[in-house]
Parts: sequence; C-alpha cells; structure tokens
Amino acid sequence: MKKSIEIISVVAAATIGSGIFALPYVIQESGWLLSLGYFIALIAIVSLAHILYLGTLGEVHEKERLLGLARKYFGIPGFWAGFLAIVVGLLLSFVGYLVIGEQFVHILIPGIPPLFALILFWFIIAILVFKSGGRAAILEVVGISLISCAVFFIFILGHPLRAFAAMPIADTKNIFLPFGAILFSVAGWTSVEQVYEIRKKNSGTTLAFLCFVFGAMLACVLYWFFALGILGSVSRATTDTISSVAMWPFWKKDILAIIGLLAIGTVSVPLSREIRGALEKDLGWSSLISRIIIVALPLVVVLSGFNDFLIIISLAGGIFISAQYILIISVSRRTLQLSRREKILLDILTVIFICAAIYETVSFIVH
Repeated sequence: MKKSIEIISVVAAATIGSGIFALPYVIQESGWLLSLGYFIALIAIVSLAHILYLGTLGEVHEKERLLGLARKYFGIPGFWAGFLAIVVGLLLSFVGYLVIGEQFVHILIPGIPPLFALILFWFIIAILVFKSGGRAAILEVVGISLISCAVFFIFILGHPLRAFAAMPIADTKNIFLPFGAILFSVAGWTSVEQVYEIRKKNSGTTLAFLCFVFGAMLACVLYWFFALGILGSVSRATTDTISSVAMWPFWKKDILAIIGLLAIGTVSVPLSREIRGALEKDLGWSSLISRIIIVALPLVVVLSGFNDFLIIISLAGGIFISAQYILIISVSRRTLQLSRREKILLDILTVIFICAAIYETVSFIVH
C-alpha cells in the first residue's frame, strides 16, 4: 500500500505542471463535457502507453532509455526523430515554465522589472535542475500535498457552481482546442523510469496500471478544482489565467503564484531527469553539459521573443508530446510480445497521435 501511494504521488508530480494555468481558458472555451471527455480519453491512452513503456524498461532491464531504444530499433533516422521529440520537446516545456514563472515572480515581488523576474525564476529552475539527481519521491509527495491544499483553497474561495452553470456543455467551434493543452497537462511518461525503480521487485502489471491511472486522475481532479475556482471568480479567463485575476486581492494572487511555483517545481525534477537520461545515457554527454543545456537553451528561446504561453503548451502537447508517445508505442511494439488485438489497439492510438500532431502543426505553424 505504501509503495502504491508513493507511485501515485510520483506519477501525479510528473503530471501536474504549468499546463494547469491554460486549462480554465480551454475548459471555458470548449465546454465542460467536451473537456471532460478529452480528460477521460487521454488519461486512458497515456496510462496504457506508460504501462507499455514500463514493460519495455523491464525487458531491457533499463539498460537503454527511450532515445537509445529508438536508435536500436530504427537506426540513425529513428534516433534523430527521437532526439527531436524527446529532448527538444521536453526543453520546450521548460520554455513554457519560464514564460509563466516570470509572472509568478511579478505577483510575489510587485514592481520587479520583467527581465529581473525572468532571471530570478530561471535561477530557481537552474537550482532544481542541478539538484535533480536520484529519487525525490518524498519531495514530490510534499509538493503534491501543498499544491492540493492551495488548489482547494482557490476552489473554496471561488464560486464553482456558478462557473459550472455558466459554461457551455460543448462548443463545436472549438472541438479540437483542448487536445494539445490537455495532453500537455496529463502526459506524465517522465515518471515511468522512477516508477520502475520503485517497483523493481513487483511484477503486478495491473496494479502498476491502476497507479498510473490514479496518479493522472489525482492531477485532473486538482485541475478541475482549480479551473472551477478560477472561472467562478473572474468574468473571463485568459489564455494564461494570471492576467485575468488582476482585480484579485494581493493575498489571493500570492496563493495563485505559490501554486504555480510548486507545480513547476515538482514537475521540473522528473522532466530534467528524463532529458539528462537521454543526453547522458544515450548520447554519452557529461552531467555538467546536459544540465547547462537544460537551463540555458530555454532561457535563450524566451529572450528571443517566443513567449505566447498557450501556443507553447499547445505545440509541446499536440506535436512533441504526441511524437513522444508515438515513439513509446513504436519501441514497445518491437520489445514486447503483443497479441494481434493489442497491436491493432496500438495502431489506433498511433493514428490518433499523428492526427493530433498534424492538426496542431496546421493550427499554430501554417496559420
């Protein structure tokens, strides 16, 4: 039981991140039923992918990570496709963290110049990245507990029933809007390696699958509490939530900023661990170089002017995270002994992710 709680906490910590701040807008614009349908479907899909990747790690005894497996099975083209999906995609998540983290610093330290706020938050992220070695399950349990308390407080202070009643059931004009943001918010595959370490001597696949589901569900319950609390206390949610709460009292905005800092802090550790694993285990780079890349490149991107939060997480979710899950499915098919029915199911999931990536590409790049 204790081990299951630890796994659920690890999964939830790897799931909750800055995507929480795009969800009030997404749920408001697309409708509560449509958004709920996306959450249910994507939790089931990503949990299935997580258990596949867990089984794959078990088969190879964790000697190779996702990027190394892509090179093993698909050669040089597979390796570079995997590098783009995993390393670039996860670094893009850090870009999103910096964009919204700067606003949290503004809330907590009013009047601080924007560049100073960005550098201060970047320094916090850098500390987390450089201290991200080893397991941090206790830190993640504490982080999830604090986030839960703060989110529940926002929920209670809002008018959630009024927000729920005012939302449309489903807006067909925005039927595809939720995919990228919600996938970004429920994708916790970076927790799989740590789950593997926790349960090495436990062969219960069904229990592990349930832990993945419950971890994602815990994150989603917090997402909905947060979204309803926000929507019940503002006239209209904005794409990053923060600019829509300008009229809140300072103490309430401080709580919102603390939620953001805790969410980013808990998810940054497994995310940086996964990037480092790809760079160090699969590419053979030094630990120092990999950490410098993780903290330096996102800052350069933000300073170059790429700072639209909804676009960043939609691209990260719809394109890069979709590609990461396609990669997980592909290497799992090569590693595991699957039945014909299971292979057909995986083919269906692959088509879903491919269609999502194409849609996000057309929406945010072509247009």
